[in-house]
Amino acid sequence: MLAHRLRHRIEFQQQQNVQDSLTGDLVTTWVPATTTAGDSLLNVPAEVLTGPGREYEGSGTKNAEVAARINLRWFPGLDSSWRVLWDGKTFDIQSIETDVTARREYRLRCVDGPSKGL
Repeated sequence: MLAHRLRHRIEFQQQQNVQDSLTGDLVTTWVPATTTAGDSLLNVPAEVLTGPGREYEGSGTKNAEVAARINLRWFPGLDSSWRVLWDGKTFDIQSIETDVTARREYRLRCVDGPSKGL
């Protein structure tokens, strides 16, 4: 992996269920993710490559979606249920691929658009 390509900074977030103190309901929120070693995943160096967007109609409304590929250094514990924040956009992780050694870099396929999260 060429370090000069990692010119973008991204943030990983994970879902957390918190009980509302007034109603007792479980509320899902997004919090900064951490590695299995406890390191915070804020300002992670990455290469973000966005592709062409697409529009489609679903449930009677028009939706827009942008695909992205994000390349970054490998770290233990990355989860596909997390999301990525970059440049004011929220990307859901669709797939996680690794290099041949499975210990050098990640290649994430992501989508920005109607989200499975909040």
